[in-house]
Amino acid sequence: MSPHSPRPNPSRRTSLCTLASSAVVAWSALLPIAAHAESTYTLGIVPYFSPSRLEEIYAPAAAELAHSLGRGVSFRTSTTWDKFYAQLKAQTYDIVLVHALFYVPAADEFGYLPLARMREPFTAVVVVPDKSPVQKLDDLRDKVIATPPTYLPTVHLAKKALRDRGFVRGRNVTFEETRTVDACLQAALVGAAQACIAPPFAANAFQVSAGVRMRVVLESAELPSPVFMVHKRVPEPERERLRAALLGWNSSPAGNAVLRSINTRALVTAADRDYDPVRAFVRTLDEPWLPSVP
Repeated sequence: MSPHSPRPNPSRRTSLCTLASSAVVAWSALLPIAAHAESTYTLGIVPYFSPSRLEEIYAPAAAELAHSLGRGVSFRTSTTWDKFYAQLKAQTYDIVLVHALFYVPAADEFGYLPLARMREPFTAVVVVPDKSPVQKLDDLRDKVIATPPTYLPTVHLAKKALRDRGFVRGRNVTFEETRTVDACLQAALVGAAQACIAPPFAANAFQVSAGVRMRVVLESAELPSPVFMVHKRVPEPERERLRAALLGWNSSPAGNAVLRSINTRALVTAADRDYDPVRAFVRTLDEPWLPSVP
């Protein structure tokens, strides 16, 4: 694939809120008439960015859901993938946004049902700083490529694309895992690695927040996109109200603003069969793809 630059997201970012360092952070989107604690839904977001960045992005989404549903919606995430997955496994969250790999156990084991997914398919890109001497993919042979944690589909998609093009770990390429997607992109930017594996939307957001330009030297095959899910303990009428509220973002100015903030043009109804390709994909993996939690 010819090198090109991911298109920056033009949406304006809201101010970051300083969060205390803790395993879980929360932001409650309450209506003018405060909802009772027992009637507040929790919205769990997979920690693909730092908690403070996710709070910036998804607090407006929680507020918009609260407005549509007429009840409180509390944003939550975790500081590590292990901790988030433990909460997902414990079925702590009422509503979740998870990537394709976490969809499999969430649906098959933990009692979550699909609501709506991002319309665009999910891919991974290998990016380099615009001023990097790396001009084509082959220039990364015998170099270091930073990766996010291995629990992101991004990592497995990109590694497969690299293997298909003759890159062999430990022989002609080195992978160095970082704690977050942002840390991976930063490593490539400062030269601690020569490239980074990332989702395209994360590379776009990094360009905007860091004021830099990154070039794509490889894009992977596709998997289904991240998906909003709801736990089956939520009554069916409420589940349908949630689905309608999410899909309603496509046709309202406030909803459009939320969609821009989460880097998608639209949400579409999600069905379990949409994720059958993911179930097939994980059977081909030779590395851990889920955190090991009790």
